[in-house]
Amino acid sequence: SCHHAVAVLVGDEVCITGYVMDNFCIFDNQGFLLDNRDVTTLQNPEDHSFHCLMDVDFCFKSGFQVLGEKDPDTDRHCLGFRLDDTDAVLAAGRALGKRGYCTTCTGGDSDRDYGFLATVKGTVKEIGDGSSDVVTGTPILTNVTMLDESVGCDGNPTLPPLCVRSLEMTPTAPTNLFAEPALECPSELTQ
Repeated sequence: SCHHAVAVLVGDEVCITGYVMDNFCIFDNQGFLLDNRDVTTLQNPEDHSFHCLMDVDFCFKSGFQVLGEKDPDTDRHCLGFRLDDTDAVLAAGRALGKRGYCTTCTGGDSDRDYGFLATVKGTVKEIGDGSSDVVTGTPILTNVTMLDESVGCDGNPTLPPLCVRSLEMTPTAPTNLFAEPALECPSELTQ
């Protein structure tokens, strides 16, 4: 199959809009949400409560990452970028989350209880080894800025390296501002 050739390097500026997840619910809870054992974490991050993300100390102390797009072949979101600024994630999430079930959230009645979707900007601090391991796998972002999901990435979102493996090259495939030129695909794959 034909894949994008992506080069995310230390020092690259990254922008991605995706679901923010705590590492505990991705890796340490057998792949299920802590507060809803019927939900596979990477399958339905929109069902992850702000309570779990913002209130439960072992969840937020495990660190956060922003997920990539959902892979249609696996029906799961790919691992995106680890975020090295827990305080920035907590401040943004607590401001966005609805006060109530999330006891540390400060949002109003029209705000969300579930699904922390945000635009995240940062600088690649470490590349990661490309594995699905929480400690070494995905790249780490520093100088993290958390923005409303509606801000977006000016049409140039960064495709996380671990998301590339399953994406076939198509004329409408997402692009990466920091990518090396995409591989040319035989015309029969792009029609």
